[in-house]
Amino acid sequence: MTEVRSIKGKRIIPFDQPIKIALLLFHFIGFSVWYGGAVIGVEASATFPVIAVFSGVLLVVRELYKDGFVWLLVTEGVLTIVKVALLAVAGALMRYEVPLLSIVILCGLLSSHLPEKIREKLVVERKWRRKRKF
Repeated sequence: MTEVRSIKGKRIIPFDQPIKIALLLFHFIGFSVWYGGAVIGVEASATFPVIAVFSGVLLVVRELYKDGFVWLLVTEGVLTIVKVALLAVAGALMRYEVPLLSIVILCGLLSSHLPEKIREKLVVERKWRRKRKF
């Protein structure tokens, strides 16, 4: 794995930090109620999974805008893709909802608390990239 070094800088989003905090708040509330309801066996309102998914999609769009599509090839992006896939399966297979949502929590913890050097490592190498001759 190699570290991603962008040739051009990251895009700047005005008021990025407050926007990210607000999106994370909604994401946390939606997912917490969804997961808590699944653990205790109470069906939560469909509003909370929708809040979790919608705020999660907005967080992904934010990252893609800032870093470009290379974000999907780094550790943080790959873990996010795994989380989205598991959420889709958890929504379809209610029988396995708690274990799948637990794995989603683990992936979320890893993607947010791993050292930056590991989070920004390329997981998927692009072999098709042309080599420059000087």
